[in-house]
Amino acid sequence: MKGFEVLMCAVNPNPRVAEFVNRYKLPFLVGTAEDAKAREYMGFSVMRQTYVPWMVYIDKNGNIRQQHTGNDAYFYSEEKSSRVIIEKLLSERALPASKKGASKGKTAKKV
Repeated sequence: MKGFEVLMCAVNPNPRVAEFVNRYKLPFLVGTAEDAKAREYMGFSVMRQTYVPWMVYIDKNGNIRQQHTGNDAYFYSEEKSSRVIIEKLLSERALPASKKGASKGKTAKKV
């Protein structure tokens, strides 16, 4: 889709990213992050039990608009749920650079 990018990040210890990408023929970028830093980014306490995958949608202004973990109801109809949020985000306009960060929501940052 035009204007849409998928990124994947492994947070497990010693991930075998190249093997995973080759096995599943992934057409998008895959990186790694420390679990603690990924949890901080997502706003998850270390006490919160989470299940994979973790999914986050970031709008054109860099704000986190939705996030889910593997045990959320979101994944019961993942394709439909994904399509709804992706189409909504694609239809929105980005704010001019001078107004970014002024919109509501948690601002995305590098992990």
